[in-house]
Amino acid sequence: MMNDSSEYTYAKKRFLEFYYSREVRIEEVPRYLMSMRLASHESATVMMIGCLTEERDDVGLWDRYASRGTGCVIGIDASWLENRAGVTLRRVSYEPDDMRDFVNTGLMMLQGQYEEDPEDVDQLSELAAFLILDLYSFKDPRFRSEYEVRISRLAHVDASANYGLADVVGHNDDGEDLPPLPVQLLKSRVGPKRFIDLPLRYSEPRSAIRSVGLGPTATVETRSRIAEACRDNAIEIWQSDVPLR
Repeated sequence: MMNDSSEYTYAKKRFLEFYYSREVRIEEVPRYLMSMRLASHESATVMMIGCLTEERDDVGLWDRYASRGTGCVIGIDASWLENRAGVTLRRVSYEPDDMRDFVNTGLMMLQGQYEEDPEDVDQLSELAAFLILDLYSFKDPRFRSEYEVRISRLAHVDASANYGLADVVGHNDDGEDLPPLPVQLLKSRVGPKRFIDLPLRYSEPRSAIRSVGLGPTATVETRSRIAEACRDNAIEIWQSDVPLR
């Protein structure tokens, strides 16, 4: 349900390639559990994903995502989101060899767990699930210039809930449960999309937003409006000088 479904299908295809040509020994039971998790998680769960970038001042990103440089980039403390909003934080990999290492290492972990306790099927199944869920951390190498970082929260399919998903739950870095986040719906240019609003502030004086960068072609009026909005929040304001033509 992403605006570009190939982002997941690419990773799944590469995963299966290396899974079937695996370079490590793995017995039938953990192999079966891995295959079962791969087949079942798509119908039972939905990964809610937010896409960020580590590159804050890139001409290509200004052009594609900020209305030809007239918009802005919001600088978010991703570690704050991980620690205080209960999201999983992953730096996206664009290297095919990383997927090979990921598959082989994951299968070694499954095999090791099976040899340690072959009766603990629940633990094996949970470990297999963790590996499958990390497929969202891999992307086609032709997108590597985006330096993407992904934040994610897992939602469970629930036919009785609004929009077919149960409220998303999580915990902070202290292990405390966070308030459930209701699933909502928006109309996007590619059709209806389910989403959750992540909190950007709790009781702390500062929020997850640390800066706002204006595009190289942003107007003086835009700068003035953003400065006013950020005035009481200790948010850095800067403007790109990248030559966007």
